[in-house]
Amino acid sequence: MFDSQIREIELSEPEVLSGESEDQQAYLVTVDELAAGWIPEDQHHLPGNLEEIPVGPYLALIVSSVDRTKLNGYDLVRVMRIEARLAASHEAGKFAAMVEVAMTPPGDATAPVERSFEEFDYAADEIAAALTLTRRAAETQLDEAISLTGRLGRVWQRLAKGEIDLAKTKDLVNALGHLDRETADTVLNRCLDDAPDLTRGQLRARVARLVMEIDPDGAKCAMEQGLHDRRITAQANPDHTATLTISSVNPVATASAYRHVDRLAHWYKDQGDPRTLDQLHADIAMDLIAGKCGCGNTTTRSGGRAQITVDLQTLARLANHPGELDGFGPVIAEIARKTVRENQDGEWIFQVTDNGKAVATGTLARRPTRAQRRYLHALYPTCVFPGCRMPAHQCDLDHREPHARGGRTRNDNLEPLCRHHHMLRHHSPWLLTRNPDDTHTWTSPHGHTYLVKRGPPD
Repeated sequence: MFDSQIREIELSEPEVLSGESEDQQAYLVTVDELAAGWIPEDQHHLPGNLEEIPVGPYLALIVSSVDRTKLNGYDLVRVMRIEARLAASHEAGKFAAMVEVAMTPPGDATAPVERSFEEFDYAADEIAAALTLTRRAAETQLDEAISLTGRLGRVWQRLAKGEIDLAKTKDLVNALGHLDRETADTVLNRCLDDAPDLTRGQLRARVARLVMEIDPDGAKCAMEQGLHDRRITAQANPDHTATLTISSVNPVATASAYRHVDRLAHWYKDQGDPRTLDQLHADIAMDLIAGKCGCGNTTTRSGGRAQITVDLQTLARLANHPGELDGFGPVIAEIARKTVRENQDGEWIFQVTDNGKAVATGTLARRPTRAQRRYLHALYPTCVFPGCRMPAHQCDLDHREPHARGGRTRNDNLEPLCRHHHMLRHHSPWLLTRNPDDTHTWTSPHGHTYLVKRGPPD
């Protein structure tokens, strides 16, 4: 039975460990035995000391070999807990591997490379492509991994042992990642031992209070940084609805905004509106953000495409003549150049001048026509980097053969790249190949290839 046969994985021949009594002897299981499909003798029961076995291959072997349909409810709960420990340990291993990938400079994919002390440029993009993550998710996980294997190493150790799960680990990173090592250690000294027995809500509240108590100035700085990173995001849901999220905004303003929406919702409810309060909250908030008043009328909103007139000398920085922005008037040369550079949706008109007199006009050859944009947006609905869902109309249309080296502004030489992946393509070792069937192949700095097919965004 398991109680008298605690086994550990070893890359050697079986031998009895010294220092153990006969009824507690631990036997070694070789890799050959594992490959042969070694399983416990009794698949209907769990060892009494299962919780004492360290997280590792042997523990995984036990829970994977036991027949769950034959276990009683008590043991099933134990298996569930062990599976959670194993999952946490694997997450710790993934974090460690992420850091190694990030610290391995690009080079010969078949040869070992010495590690660097700093992450290489665009490391998160390698991770994003390999794990089919969004760029933001890959950047977030890499930042978490670096914190966990560095200043917050004690948290990583608890995760690796399966003592805390991934969700609690992320909560601790978010709460302590901005602190210096000494302050973070002081907070951990007062909460980490209790973390396995706390819910996420309890742990977050305790850590927040400790941070404010131990480092009030740091708490203030963290809030200011959070406010700096405030944003609004839209995301599709599996049920074909959408979620709009406003993140990292002032908590006082948030409470005030909620109270305003709540008052309106109750007013509508008192007037006999059949919608639930939750539905009213959501509908009223969306109406306010969309610019609609209470009766459903939409406020006036401006839109349309910009048009600017600027001479070639100014665009080439050979002169500083003012440009003419449609609907606004003259703008200084720097504003004209910045507008042309940043606004990808406008129709840009150039003038060839001779002593200030226009002698020829036309559209910029480097800028695709509206017809080209429509065709390319239909062909490639999103950025063509693996997993990137940035809509094509918000992307740059990149010249596969650079315009500066004679590349033509033609459909077969253009593809949409979001601003980040546009920079990645031109300023990193990533290689992009457009295939004859209009698919794309990316080769990462570490030699992995990723095929990007055409189609609507997932």
